[in-house]
Amino acid sequence: MSFPLMHGYDRIDLVADLDPVAAVRDKELGERIRDYPKLFPAGSPDFGFAIQHGTSWRIGSVGTSDPEGARRSLAAHLRRTVTEQEPAPDLARAMLAAAGRLDPEEGEQLPKDEWEIGDRRYRVIRIERFTLIGGGAMEPPRSTDTDPGGPTLLRGHPIEPLAPAGHWETQLRLNLVGFRPIPGTVPDIVQTEAAHAIRSHPGVILLPPTFTVVEIKDGAWDPIAGGDGPGEARDHLAGHFSELLPLIRAHQGDPASAAELAEWTQAAEEIRATNGYEFAAMGRRFRTVRISRMMRLGRDGPEAPRPSDQQRYGEPAPH
Repeated sequence: MSFPLMHGYDRIDLVADLDPVAAVRDKELGERIRDYPKLFPAGSPDFGFAIQHGTSWRIGSVGTSDPEGARRSLAAHLRRTVTEQEPAPDLARAMLAAAGRLDPEEGEQLPKDEWEIGDRRYRVIRIERFTLIGGGAMEPPRSTDTDPGGPTLLRGHPIEPLAPAGHWETQLRLNLVGFRPIPGTVPDIVQTEAAHAIRSHPGVILLPPTFTVVEIKDGAWDPIAGGDGPGEARDHLAGHFSELLPLIRAHQGDPASAAELAEWTQAAEEIRATNGYEFAAMGRRFRTVRISRMMRLGRDGPEAPRPSDQQRYGEPAPH
């Protein structure tokens, strides 16, 4: 069947009078743009999949580091849909056949990033990550940032280019239209594909952020743990000390001593007790950083993986 093109993919609906909650968020965004005026790439992109039904697009899930992982997530979604929704037999067979190619029990995965099954279109999507920089520091969480009430992976999140936008969201989206990797940090082909994406997918929408806890040491910022909310990121850092470190030591055949376990447990308790974005534990300094996310849109919907994504990500970043 034929699927509609995405209406308004290259437009922004600037609204003067936002609802009160959105207005507060937009005002805080403006304050952050003034305090942290530079855009900076925040690592490799995320991948996931989106679903089109009629004119509507929604995210199925995100959070994989490469297109291959996103295809396996799509396969799991298709199998779960067959089990939970019990579609018509022919539709169920089509879903299971696609899942079998995307996540086969034996053999290689079919590297296909778009599937039309019944009245829905499924596409593997690409999400850019960036952070705001100012005064030699990356943006911390905003006062309006909250922790999710449960698992998210952006499941069901609408892709709506014409959702009402405030003045500062509009400004940021316009600033991001030409966003590209820093010259000299990636291979030439990655820069070439980024330039092509600006032309083929000129629309930009913002997605909910993630958060990373970094250790500040000798002027370097070393990422250690992350989460979908500031509190979740700190909790994962606490788990790094109380759960992960003991497991690593045991796996290495060098179990931690009682004194080390006690120290790590205390560090975890101190981390969970803090509410600030910058804090200390075990004499080490940590800071929670806000990682913003964006998606590019074109006439036919959200951007799919670029050719270089198929082999570049999941490998060490080039220097």
